[in-house]
Amino acid sequence: MKRHIIIAILALLAIPSLAQHDEQVTVEGKYRPKVNKVSKLQLTPQTPQPSYNFPSSEVNPMDAKQKFAIDLEKIAPTGYAAKNDKLVTPTQNFLMAGIGTRLSPLFLYNHNSMLTKTLGLGVGIKHASSWVNMKDYAPSNYMNNAFDINLSTSKIDGLQLEGGVYFKNDRYHFYGINLAENPLTDEQIEDFAPKITYNRVGGHIGLASTTTRVRELNHAAHLDYMYLFNREHAVDFGYTLGYANNFWGDKSHPQNIGVDLGFQYDYCMGQGDNPFVVSRILFKVNPFFEMDGEFYRLHLGVRLDGATKGSEEDKFLAVRPDVSGSLFVLNKKLEFYAGLNGGRKLLRFSDVVDDNPFLSPMCNPSLGVVNVKLGFEGGVRTNIMEIVDLHLGVRYRLTDNDPLFVYHIPDAMTFPSGMDPVLNSFDLVYDETQLVTVLADVRVKLRNSLTADLGFAYNSCKPTNEEYAWYRPTTEGKLKLTYDFNDKLSFNTTFLYQGGRYAKVWDGVVDWQNFNFEAKKLKDVFDLSIGADYKVNDQISAFALLDNVAHQKYMLYYNYPVTGIQFYAGVKLRF
Repeated sequence: MKRHIIIAILALLAIPSLAQHDEQVTVEGKYRPKVNKVSKLQLTPQTPQPSYNFPSSEVNPMDAKQKFAIDLEKIAPTGYAAKNDKLVTPTQNFLMAGIGTRLSPLFLYNHNSMLTKTLGLGVGIKHASSWVNMKDYAPSNYMNNAFDINLSTSKIDGLQLEGGVYFKNDRYHFYGINLAENPLTDEQIEDFAPKITYNRVGGHIGLASTTTRVRELNHAAHLDYMYLFNREHAVDFGYTLGYANNFWGDKSHPQNIGVDLGFQYDYCMGQGDNPFVVSRILFKVNPFFEMDGEFYRLHLGVRLDGATKGSEEDKFLAVRPDVSGSLFVLNKKLEFYAGLNGGRKLLRFSDVVDDNPFLSPMCNPSLGVVNVKLGFEGGVRTNIMEIVDLHLGVRYRLTDNDPLFVYHIPDAMTFPSGMDPVLNSFDLVYDETQLVTVLADVRVKLRNSLTADLGFAYNSCKPTNEEYAWYRPTTEGKLKLTYDFNDKLSFNTTFLYQGGRYAKVWDGVVDWQNFNFEAKKLKDVFDLSIGADYKVNDQISAFALLDNVAHQKYMLYYNYPVTGIQFYAGVKLRF
């Protein structure tokens, strides 16, 4: 987490073929050609070259992103040998267009090129929308548009510069109202369940030195800005200064000392008759020391951060560990790793609505500072005979001001007149949580044509005050199979599972002195998708996807069921 839109949105994937969990990419996307980061510890200087984001050959519905946010880390990159791991010649232009059975069009255009030997250009356009409403429920539709342009250069007096701008338009018209159970007029629907639109503009600029020699300072800086229309301004600045030298040991493995500095500012405005205004600042200072050898890697640091607003128990200034290390054995085929960490971050309105766009526009949520008091991670990664990549891990987080979604409390001033202003929306509550996660991630290559990816996570999240960690699954799993029938035709299938989710729901009894809530167990997620790709030639291919084959209408958020079985088809062009 990541981690966004819930009902029947098609995710247009534009990420490198090397990445795992590519179905998790959101409509937001980034289309910039990324300049490879230069290793600060290498003795031989290297000239940065553009690294193209080659679009995936798969298409998956956006439902999959929201309904399966398992977020397992990548396994050891020692033996990838699946179809999608093959080296692909970069293309300047990629276009994908298709349509679903609910008349849901999708469109993606991605351009990457070098304008000169050192200046790269990236442009991207995305569109996904729905033209047909969900049956049984109040009229529901959506539209998502995104535009991104980026420039990068690898030679400016020993520096590499990269920057760009983007625009996103997300519109949701979902109600979570079953008209068979709650008949409403068109006027009531418009009054009590308004359309929700989120427009965003933003920009990014990054500057980093390209020096790779020891006994020289290396540095990198970035500045990001985001404006969510009528809601939020956000600024994020970071700077890293480092120095590498052979203080001791092998000259090919110098040590590195440095400091990470960070500054965040946001200004959030609420909606309604009494809008709130929140202005917050967070800064961090993170000195560190790094060293590595033939069989180990070690990072020692400490994080000092301060925030203008936190929990009542939290101090303005806090110190957290930043320690991690790895031990490699069997010629680096086996890695043991562990680490301690922590720190605070600003909870931003834009992040909240990415997770749940149905947050009540009238509730004016109080945005907090999420504080990880202590975090631990450990595990093992290994590659067995270049056939199986295996990752087993355990995570622990003690988090203060952890946000949870709860059913929106009705407004006492409007409810007696007939209806709450916004039906089936959500508020935020904060709690201290202890999370223990046990996870496993396996990739198995069976012969040259069949690859299996299996992910599993068990989460034990215990809040201090709330009965459950609302909407967070206890068990998550994924199985993905990819089969190359021949050089032209390939198939893929994905099975997703989530279980142990609870929602905090108002019982419907109007008692202005005491609103009664109850815990409701949500239906487990069982979702199966089957897809196919047919390569006509090197430039043209066709895709098809049958999603949610079992026609499961489970709820990701209370009263917001996903769409049932759907079929998508389209073409992809590379030129």
